[in-house]
Amino acid sequence: MDSVTHVLMGHAMGALAAAVAPEAGPAVYWAALLGNSLPDVDVPLSLLLRRGIQLHRTYTHTLAGAAALSATAAGLLAAAFPGAGPGQLFLWTLLGCLAHLAVDGLNLFGVRPFWPLSGRPVELGVLSLTDPWLLLVLGVPALGAKAGWLSARWVGTSFLAMWVYVAQRLRTAHRLHRELRAAGHRRARVVPWFSGWRYVAETAEAVEVGRWWRGRRVLLESFAKQDDPRIAATLADPRVSRFLQEAEYPVALVQDGEVVWSDALLRLRADFRPLRIPVRLGA
Repeated sequence: MDSVTHVLMGHAMGALAAAVAPEAGPAVYWAALLGNSLPDVDVPLSLLLRRGIQLHRTYTHTLAGAAALSATAAGLLAAAFPGAGPGQLFLWTLLGCLAHLAVDGLNLFGVRPFWPLSGRPVELGVLSLTDPWLLLVLGVPALGAKAGWLSARWVGTSFLAMWVYVAQRLRTAHRLHRELRAAGHRRARVVPWFSGWRYVAETAEAVEVGRWWRGRRVLLESFAKQDDPRIAATLADPRVSRFLQEAEYPVALVQDGEVVWSDALLRLRADFRPLRIPVRLGA
């Protein structure tokens, strides 16, 4: 998710922590706030190591990484708030980190939380990288409490309300997926698009990309399955082999003297940059 959502989540969870454990004082608020943003420390670290953002959503976005970050942060917070119990500080920091991993696993980019035991990704694809309704659910109570026209307890409640919204998104995604399968698609993925939905689905003849508009499905693109010898000739290329191992909905087009492979699902990711592997044709 975007940084603003993580900060708002941390603020709401911190308010909830302060209400649940008032004896710990403000320390648990800061523990929860910090925990909700802590896994993204891999972004400045990656830039510092001149790796671009290659390290993002890697080591710190795992259960092992969350535990290590939480222990470190809890130690620092215990030094700053000696009256608070280190156990509670670790707990709320860890819960914040886990909440961060959970929402990151709800969009198309996903996380690999079980590394190093397993590299299997968790990627449910029910939230956009920036979800406007989620920002409202978390942001309005935060602003209202700051302005004084809402009680502070609404801030903590908003953290619980966001998970009700997530549950509703999961139910809607499952319903739309059943609709696609009932329409005769062999397989399909329902994909978040801000607060709406798009989809990629495969039939016997094509891979389709579409969206829902006012309750109706609208086809946006269709990639026909082609029995083209030029496409077949590229299958021996090791780059294409590697691509096909990773792509979920591979499609191939012949364009400007090249065979261009792309993943139809990646066309719906928030960065709008589908994976493309061009292969030049022989003379």
